[in-house]
Amino acid sequence: MGKTIVIIGAGLAGTTAARELSQAGQPVTLIDPEAGDTYERPPLSKHLFDDSRYHLPYHLESDEGITFVRHRAVSLTLAEAGSEFAGTVHLASGETLDFTHCILATGMEANRPEVPAYPGALPVYNLAEAEWIRNFVAEAGDPLDVGVLGSGYLGIEVASAAVAAGHTATVYLRGTEPLRLQLSAPVRQALFAKHAVAGVRFVTNLESVEAIPAGVHDLFVTSVGARPVRIPIDGTLPTTDEHVADPEGTVAGEAPTFAWDVDAHLATAYPGVWAAGDCAHITGGRFPLTHPWACEPVAESHGKYLAQQILAEAADRDAGDVPSSSGESKPWSDVPWHWSFQGPEKVFTAGLTSPDADDTILRSDPSGEKFQVFHFAGPDPEAELIGVETLNWPPMQAAARRVLAGDHVPTRAQLEDPDFDFKAHSRL
Repeated sequence: MGKTIVIIGAGLAGTTAARELSQAGQPVTLIDPEAGDTYERPPLSKHLFDDSRYHLPYHLESDEGITFVRHRAVSLTLAEAGSEFAGTVHLASGETLDFTHCILATGMEANRPEVPAYPGALPVYNLAEAEWIRNFVAEAGDPLDVGVLGSGYLGIEVASAAVAAGHTATVYLRGTEPLRLQLSAPVRQALFAKHAVAGVRFVTNLESVEAIPAGVHDLFVTSVGARPVRIPIDGTLPTTDEHVADPEGTVAGEAPTFAWDVDAHLATAYPGVWAAGDCAHITGGRFPLTHPWACEPVAESHGKYLAQQILAEAADRDAGDVPSSSGESKPWSDVPWHWSFQGPEKVFTAGLTSPDADDTILRSDPSGEKFQVFHFAGPDPEAELIGVETLNWPPMQAAARRVLAGDHVPTRAQLEDPDFDFKAHSRL
């Protein structure tokens, strides 16, 4: 029998996989209440207070190659051994769909804590929320006082963008500095100082949301992390304690939730089921992660990779060959990277970086305003570079991605040499 492919989730990972498969002549069914209307999330929080285009749509039409099922998938059950199908998707409508291949691309949903002083507080995690805030700002006319709960990327992007547009902004955070769980000390401390000088106010060591004063802010935005959207498989959800899916850390009073563990080929432990994008926690390969890498470049790369894997398997069958098992096929190996524009500040990460790294190497331009932090596989001089953080130096971020993706990855000893030309090395 032929392949019956279902993709659950019409975000960037799912949409990309569906488009790639369809264009190659492979029919696919895309399950999502909003299938067909996908957009790029990062600009939502970066351009709330200006008139620039703040999202990039990825519109997809249903056609003879792509079937939209605009319902919510509630569970999967696996077929018994010997069945021609791998399993069945159960929809909220009560309908079912059998599959030979299933890609979980359900993405994440934002945590939504209640702020007693601001019952209308909301995150900026979808297009409707972003449009509501943009309309509110446009109708206000006068400068606003913006409150932000949370110290991650989204919260700092909102606060810094507000200040850059002439508003005031106060960030309430549980710890002593923002971006503590995202960036290493040199980068996050530099951003902290730059944002404070620009006018962003920080209230540190917030013990409870009840301590946030009422009547101060005209607009209040929450940013306390997100969690993968999970669908039970044979009644089981991912509940390992080995990693926390929420990159912001767990929220007081809420149970942590987890992503699906996948191997270097993005396969789950369940035959015929893969996971891509924000709901996938990669445990093997060159870039194993301690939490889902929630960013658009990785989601798009996952979608393309899985489409190519499925198409390659079909090509093997057509040629009369035995299809490659996941263990024999090429693993996913694209360099994961992330970008965050915070007002005038631009920060990038590439590869594997750690907020707790304390033996890194820092290199800056002559002004000291632009710099990179290099992370290594170990403390030895011959330890290879595994990740790079870049502040306000886009050309060097591009160089970092080229280096990490290439065959000439430098060592700690090389980068400790002041005469080592990293940009020139990236062109080898």
